[in-house]
Amino acid sequence: MQPAHDEKTGLVTRVEIAERLGISRPAVSNWARRHPDFPSPVRSGDTELFHESEVERWLSHRRIPRPRLLAGEPADTTYADRFRRTGRTRPATARQSAGRTVQHSDADDKRAVTELMGALADRVRGPAPMTDYVHLLLVVMYTRHAEPGRWHQVDEAMRTGQDARDVQGLLRFLGEIAQETLRRHGDRTDMRSSLLQLEPRSWDDLVTVLRKAAATGSGAFELVWDAFSAREGLQSAEFCSPAGLASLAASLVLSPGEQATVFDPYVRGGEMLAAARRRLGYSPESLYGETLDGRLQAVASLHLLHVGVRPKLTSNRSDRWPPSREHRADVVLTNPPFNMSDAPGPGVRTGDWPYGAPPRGNDNFAWVQYVLGAMTPGGRAAVVMPVKAANSVNGAESAIRRTMVTRGAVECVITLPPNLFSATEVPVALWLLRRVEHPVRDEVLFVDAQELGARLPRRRVLQEEDLDAITEVVLNWFDAPSHPETPGYASPVFTHGLSVVAVPRAKIKGDAYSLLPAHYLGGGTYGAPPSPGRLVEVGTELADRAEELRLTNPPLAKVEARYSPSGGAGGWQETTLADVCHIQAGPSYTRLRTVERSVDHGVPLVFPQDLVDGRIRSTSGKRLPWSVASGFAKFELNPGDIVCVRTGAQQQPALVTEAQAGWLLSSNVHRLRVSPEAGIDPRYLHAYLCLRHARDWMSHRAAATAAPSLSSAALGHLPVRFPPLAQQLRCVKLLGELRRRAEAHAAYGSALDLMGAELAEHLLHGLLEPA
Repeated sequence: MQPAHDEKTGLVTRVEIAERLGISRPAVSNWARRHPDFPSPVRSGDTELFHESEVERWLSHRRIPRPRLLAGEPADTTYADRFRRTGRTRPATARQSAGRTVQHSDADDKRAVTELMGALADRVRGPAPMTDYVHLLLVVMYTRHAEPGRWHQVDEAMRTGQDARDVQGLLRFLGEIAQETLRRHGDRTDMRSSLLQLEPRSWDDLVTVLRKAAATGSGAFELVWDAFSAREGLQSAEFCSPAGLASLAASLVLSPGEQATVFDPYVRGGEMLAAARRRLGYSPESLYGETLDGRLQAVASLHLLHVGVRPKLTSNRSDRWPPSREHRADVVLTNPPFNMSDAPGPGVRTGDWPYGAPPRGNDNFAWVQYVLGAMTPGGRAAVVMPVKAANSVNGAESAIRRTMVTRGAVECVITLPPNLFSATEVPVALWLLRRVEHPVRDEVLFVDAQELGARLPRRRVLQEEDLDAITEVVLNWFDAPSHPETPGYASPVFTHGLSVVAVPRAKIKGDAYSLLPAHYLGGGTYGAPPSPGRLVEVGTELADRAEELRLTNPPLAKVEARYSPSGGAGGWQETTLADVCHIQAGPSYTRLRTVERSVDHGVPLVFPQDLVDGRIRSTSGKRLPWSVASGFAKFELNPGDIVCVRTGAQQQPALVTEAQAGWLLSSNVHRLRVSPEAGIDPRYLHAYLCLRHARDWMSHRAAATAAPSLSSAALGHLPVRFPPLAQQLRCVKLLGELRRRAEAHAAYGSALDLMGAELAEHLLHGLLEPA
């Protein structure tokens, strides 16, 4: 029988291992890279997890060096001893639900948030701004996790409510919970009024959203705010900081367990302060933030409460650059707005500018100096900056950079991968600053990390291995004076997909005191070898697609080798389209006036251009406001309906799925709804209408008019022929299998193209040799 500690029950991330041991996360990654016997991870979505028992067993052979021992630890203490002790006191990471423990993965939360921010959002918010709907989700997530007693009352209300009359009462109750909580912490946001702006289409829609939001894990909070940024196209002053970026900033200027006062002068949704709490590993009383936006203050307050931090946020609307401060911080983490104009109000700029007055019309270097002024002597900061700020030609900005460099305020500049933000394509860098009277080091470290990050549709995401690579390089350089064996990066070095060089301050003169890493790396990323992690990532994608292809290739259903000149055996029926389904044309142009359409909120409208390859893609962005949509109920779509072109060039008919339930017809399409007694399966009818002869029939009838148009009456005459229902279902199953195989082959082909391109990078840089 195995000892109890061998049972593989608990799972921990690399971050949690580092926090429990009081070491940096790169140190854990170094162990994993250098020691073949280090425990192998298991994956949960995008996260690598390790069995606690395996980690503890591995650590039991590693004694803690004497200089790293904590107070009270004897000389023979192992890392396993510390790992066990801190494990007994750390908070549980699993959420308790109805007396049982529920484990969540990142993938689960991502799927849930995708649903919550999709069609459900429009069905629940009605004409209200998207912000109010996001408030609802965040209130639910906070209450479910932080106030179980109040959540029990909400759950009871959901079980006893019945119809639309109960909607407002439930929304009011949730608003009161949030409002009371925020006011206890100095936030006066009228959360109740915000939630009462929502107009759910039904009681069931509201309850569905509440239960889905309540079932998410703690990581879903930031996913919702990030999805909101992407969906609404927020400006630089509003969108959230990506979780990976916030984690990187905190890792570079904070150490686990460190006693530090942390400040964010532009708190947004609280992402930076939440990352600081995770990095420190405990809930300090010394996290502060300032905001200019009341909406964001409410979000940030709920976010910080959600992660176990009592928010200390203040509004600084009257004077963005106050000359004196109540608190000074040891560490500043912030993502200020990019390239924004002067302070609100009459436009009179105030503030203390020890490095030079910033230009009017752009506050980039006003924010930098405000950060430096907010720190205690020797304090450090990580500030997100637009890349253009590093080498802008404005004379005032060049002079500020010169003074910051010569006085030692700039320690490191890291250019990050493009498209990190959902809401903007502005490329950004992370500036590591320090408040000193004289330079601590004679060099500035420049890191080009543009090649890192997982490539997702329309954005990049910094993953754990990317954060480890950057953190290891930067922290090793900071530690170099006490560790002479650490590389000094006097010449450009390429490592882990990064380009790195340390440049003496005296040489940072040309190009108007440029702080752009590419200027000191001999061509920047053009000469840098590709990231090995990217090749692994593409290889994994190819393997996944190959596996999908394998799984979709069981033997196909047998097709009888029997040819029938009459086109089928007995039991077939021949009729017209009007006899098997109800044909509904879209609303007339006079009813559906262009002025009543919206791109912001309401029910999506389906147009001919939305019919692609037999499916309805995401609509063209045109919606019918909720105040108008209730009068168009007869034009709603149900799963199993078929949409055909009415006016315009004929497209392949599309089958409606659950995702399009409740959408509306535009004037230019027809809806076909199969009659229950017709004896024909909607999927079979859709496949039949996609046949060449059926599409030709519709195209010819439409072309016979002055403008291509197919009336309901004409469409109803289309001949339809179908076999018994059992045979229909076999046909549908076989065609579905073929389609899935075609899609799997297409995905595999795309993955092969990616692998070819990435492999070429490695082969032609000399990193790999063909066998």
